[in-house]
Amino acid sequence: MADEQEQLEQADEPPEPPKKKSKLKLIILVVLPLVLILGAGGTVYLFGDTLLKGYFGGILGGNKAEVKKKEVAIGPILTLEPFIFNLSGNTARFAKVSVAVGVKDPKGLEEAKKMVPVLRDRALVVLSGKTADVLTDVASRDTIKKELYESLKGLFKTGDELQSVYITDIIIP
Repeated sequence: MADEQEQLEQADEPPEPPKKKSKLKLIILVVLPLVLILGAGGTVYLFGDTLLKGYFGGILGGNKAEVKKKEVAIGPILTLEPFIFNLSGNTARFAKVSVAVGVKDPKGLEEAKKMVPVLRDRALVVLSGKTADVLTDVASRDTIKKELYESLKGLFKTGDELQSVYITDIIIP
C-alpha cells in the first residue's frame, strides 16, 4: 500500500522536466571549433603569403606581384642594314627585313661591328629560305628569331656574348 500511495503522490506532482542539455557542451562541441576554423581561415587569407615566405622561404606561393622575374639587363644593340632578298620558291617576290642583334656588353658590340658582313651573310641564309607565308605569320616569328640566334651565336668568341635577335621590320609588297 505504501507503494500505491507513493504512486498517487507522484501522479499529483507534475513530472520533472527532462534535464536541459548544457549550453556549455553546445559551445564546446559546435561553436568553438567553428570559431577556430574561421579564425584560422581568416589568418591564412590575410597573412598566408607572409607565413609561407617565413616558413618556406617563398618557395610555396607568395604574392604574384612580389615575385620578381629574373631580370636580364638589355645590353647594347647593333642594328643591321635592312635585308632585301628574293623569297624562297618565288623569284618574282621579294622581302625587306630589318634585323638587330643584342649583345652582352660594349666589348661584344665592338666585336659584332667588326663582323657585320659575316652576320649579314648568316642572317641572309636563314631569311632567304623562308616563304612569304612564313615571314608574315606572326606565330612563326619566334621560330625565325631562334633560327637566326642559333646561326649567329657561333660567330662570337663566347657562347653567351649574343643575347638576342630582334626582327624590327618585315615588308613584303
